Parts: sequence; structure tokens; C-alpha cells
Amino acid sequence: MATIEFWGGVGVIGGSKILVQQDGYRVLLDIGIDIPSGADLFRRPVRQRPGRELADRLRLGAAPALPGLFSPDALEPGSPLAEQVGETAVFVSHPHIDHVGLAGFVRPEVAVHAHTDAVDVLTALAATGQGLTHGEPDWQRLTDGQRVTVGPMEVECVPVDHDVPGASGYLVHTPDGTLVFTGDYRFHGHHPRRSWDFVDRAAGSAVLVTEGTTLGWDNSTGRQRGEGDVARDFARALEETAGLVLLSLYPRDIDRVKDFLGIAEAAGRRIVWTEQIAAFLRLVGVEGVLSPTEVPAAELRAEPGRYVVMPDPDDLPSLLDLPAGDGYPAACLVHANGEPLGPFEPRWAPFTDWLGALGIPLRQIGCSGHASQDDLHHMLERMRPATVFPIHTTSPTRLHPPRGMRRVLAGYGSSYTFGGDEI
Repeated sequence: MATIEFWGGVGVIGGSKILVQQDGYRVLLDIGIDIPSGADLFRRPVRQRPGRELADRLRLGAAPALPGLFSPDALEPGSPLAEQVGETAVFVSHPHIDHVGLAGFVRPEVAVHAHTDAVDVLTALAATGQGLTHGEPDWQRLTDGQRVTVGPMEVECVPVDHDVPGASGYLVHTPDGTLVFTGDYRFHGHHPRRSWDFVDRAAGSAVLVTEGTTLGWDNSTGRQRGEGDVARDFARALEETAGLVLLSLYPRDIDRVKDFLGIAEAAGRRIVWTEQIAAFLRLVGVEGVLSPTEVPAAELRAEPGRYVVMPDPDDLPSLLDLPAGDGYPAACLVHANGEPLGPFEPRWAPFTDWLGALGIPLRQIGCSGHASQDDLHHMLERMRPATVFPIHTTSPTRLHPPRGMRRVLAGYGSSYTFGGDEI
């Protein structure tokens, strides 16, 4: 009988890892960096010890102690986890660190799959010095609807809408029923049809494992913001700012990058990315990308109102080199879900302190990459799985399934059996 185990994403946002087993074969859905209960012990300014990144995480329970999954050279010498265990295949839902961060440690004989668009992003990141710790696995590319056989199971890749290319959910077809894993998804982005088509494709499944990020958020702030709101607010910031506009934008959100390039051009401005981000964007096929070496400092100082600049949040003193603050036309920083991500991040306070010292106002205009609480509940009504496991959230009890559907709160490392009392 098929079993499910949860090795991440339990009671926290991020770190998803769901293990499905049948007759000695294993399918691992996502392999993100796990966040222990409470504060992440590896948060900045903690630096990981070279060569011991995985071993230290395993010691603290911040990586799954699964035998046969990780390369022996990343483990403690003589670790029992180095022993091979049956056939295993990993399926990554999308290229965010909390879903893919441990993939570089996977042993070479374990196949690691992801949508081909996600692999393009991951290989471009690696080529520009932003790759996975311990190197890249031998990525196995998937296309929309492709199925992969793992023993008696068949894993189907189905695209969803998220804020990064190649985001996919998976349907794991087993002899005992189908398990659905959403990855991260939303219904208010550039491609909502993808997510609703995924819901329809998964209708009537035995088990649904869904992310529920927004369940832990205050839901009293009004309607859900969408990409149209973000684009409108960026255009408004450009129009209302006489001087330089600084930009904090998540570069893996390629759709938004392209939108912002077009909006800036229409406003008579050009976006100047950091060198590393410019190199990444060019590799994933974005046109019209400009780096700092291509804009003379004298030109930027002479006409700051013609530019949008992305600063490096890890080099805050470099803000002093920009034409912003005393003696320059009014500037602003537009934060559109870029880094630092928000007040929960250790870099946020220094970042906003520097903006305040230079008199640069902060305008936050982003929208979430995750399904709203209302959309999560509409999804359940439409998909109608027999059982739902809400993960990747601090508040799983706020997901209320309709009558006749069972909600199960997953336990870390706990095993659940298809058709058993647990499900």
C-alpha cells in the first residue's frame, strides 16, 4: 500500500519535502531547505561551514534523515544515510530555494526532475554564481503533462501559475489512488488559467497536499492585489518621481521583469540591473537588459530621471554613489517583492535605515506569489479531493474543507497510508 511522509513544510512556510512510497520505490516531491521550528538557525549573519553544509543541517534536524538520498561525500564519514535504498526519484516543483535548496546534495544515481523552464532558470543561476550549494544535479527536464514511471507509480507534471517560470504541480498516480501536490501556486498572477486547469486535472483525487502560505496572514486588508495593480503602481511611481527611481524586484519573476522593462521604456527610462542579475536575465532570454558598466556614472548623475537602478542590498554603502538624496531631484525606492524580502529578514532594518538616512521614501507595490485564502477554499470546492493536507503554512487549521472532505494536519516524519485509518 502507498504511504506518504512529510519531511518539511510542516508548520512553517517553506522547506517542502513529501515522500511517497510504494513497494520499495520512492518519489520525493520537492527538496527545499527546511526551516526548524522557531527561528532559522542558519539565517544571516550565520555562515555555513564549507563542506559541512548538509552534515550540519542533518545534525540540527534541518534536513531530512532519509537513507539513500544524499551523496555520501556530503555526509559525515560512515553515516548510515549513505546506504542505498531502492529506487528513488526527486521531482522539484519550482526554482525557489525553499523547494530546491538541497538538490545539489542528491546522490548522482537519484534522478532529479523539474519542468524544462525551471531548469533553464536554475542553470542560468548556476552560470552566474547563484547556483545550488554542492553543485547542480543532472537535471531531467519535464514538459507540460509529461509522465515519469517510478516502479508502480507514475508522476505527472502539470503547470501552475507562480512568480517564477516552470512552476508545476504533480499528480502521483499509485495503485491505491492519486496524490496531488500543488507546489506553490496562485490564481491572481499572469497565468491564472494554468492553476485552474491544474485543479480540474486533479479533480476527485484521493489525497491533496497543498501549500497554504496565506492562511497565516491577516486577511483584513481588502481585495487581493494582482499583477495589474503592480504594473499600475510602478508606472505611477515613475510618473510621480522627478529623480532616480530605485527598484527592488525579484529577478526570477521573469514575467514581471519584462512588464517593468516595458513600463520603464514607455516612461522614458531605462532599468540598470546589477551585473550578476543582468547576466542572469540575458541567459534566460530577456532582451534590453542594461548593466552598470554600460551606464557612465556622469550620465547617471546628469540625468537621474531617465533611469531606474536596482541597488545591491548586500552593499548598502554603494547607495552613496547614486544621484539620490541632498542636492538631487526627489528619488524613491519601489519594492516589488525583491530583496530584502520584508521585516522578517535580518537585512530589512539596515536597508530601510539607509533609505531613511538618505531621505529616499519606500513604496511597496508587490503582490503575493501564493493563492489567497478565498482562492484556496474555492480550489477545494472545485477539486473535491477525499483528503487534504495543508502544508507550507504557519496556520494549517485555517483551511476549512467542505463537508465530506477530511483535513489532516501532517506530523513531521510521520507516515500515512492510502486507504488506512490515517487517511
